[in-house]
Amino acid sequence: PIKSQENKKGEEVLDIELDNYILLSPDALPLDEKNKEVLEKIIEKDPISLIEYWSVDPNYDGETFRSKWQEYRENNKDLRIKKTAKLVVPKIKGKRTICVKAVDVFSFESATVHVI
Repeated sequence: PIKSQENKKGEEVLDIELDNYILLSPDALPLDEKNKEVLEKIIEKDPISLIEYWSVDPNYDGETFRSKWQEYRENNKDLRIKKTAKLVVPKIKGKRTICVKAVDVFSFESATVHVI
């Protein structure tokens, strides 16, 4: 989910939270049955733990992704990413298009676009 509010300086504050992640193609991975079972348990219990890094373009134009915020799992001692981001951006007139991209530990990339 994405929440937006204006701060005292007239800027827009975006609060972005990852609430799920869907592995694009777990069957395409070259894993034996034992490791597939482990992966299925991770997907069921904590799919966000599969994300290697994620980034945000708060002014997505629909074509070119320009990352203005990133989170990498190596930044944290427990090798888990932060599930939330807070960005302070200039306020714009009209709707804002935000793109969130994630890359998982298998190098699959996914993106979602939100208009607020």
